[in-house]
Amino acid sequence: MIPEALVVASRNPNKVVEFARLLAPAGWEVVALDDAQGGREATWEEDSPTYVGNALIKAVAAAAATGLPALGDDSGVEVYALGGWPGLRTARWLGEDASASQLREAMQVEVAKLPEDRRQAAFVCALALVLPQAGGQPRTITVEARLEGSLLAAPRGGGGFGYDPIFVPRGETRTMAEMPPGEKDRRSHRGLAVAQLLRVLAAA
Repeated sequence: MIPEALVVASRNPNKVVEFARLLAPAGWEVVALDDAQGGREATWEEDSPTYVGNALIKAVAAAAATGLPALGDDSGVEVYALGGWPGLRTARWLGEDASASQLREAMQVEVAKLPEDRRQAAFVCALALVLPQAGGQPRTITVEARLEGSLLAAPRGGGGFGYDPIFVPRGETRTMAEMPPGEKDRRSHRGLAVAQLLRVLAAA
């Protein structure tokens, strides 16, 4: 069963816009959390040791606050030469108040310290969909996807957000930020995870 509308458990406007594009072909109406009734009261603490766990924490909180089906996501970049760092801390390793541009620029400094042949990395995205059920426990679906590639020490491209300007997928010469939005959506870690989610729902 595919819900007609769902709330995205994120206050990152770039993610909400991207999910709206990714889910539009399935006919879903995507609602920003703070635009949904009760959404502004939704809070959570990302204290799970896994991406899936953190995505589920967000989705459960958003569904409880709004009464709507909720989609939570947790994403990260893992640099293999650095033991998978920053991983779960991708959005917070510079502190809770660091901006996306500050995080990317600081990552570029770390990447520049590595030899070019040791800059392999992966984008990871976990999604959790919570579907409220009348008179019962919510139904939950979780998926996780990885996109292999490598990082650059200097950004390229004006599209995307976050670390997109310094991430080159394996087999590509362009960064995610150099791809047209439609192509990026098909190839990104978030796009791969949404495709998995849709397959699970279609089979239900």
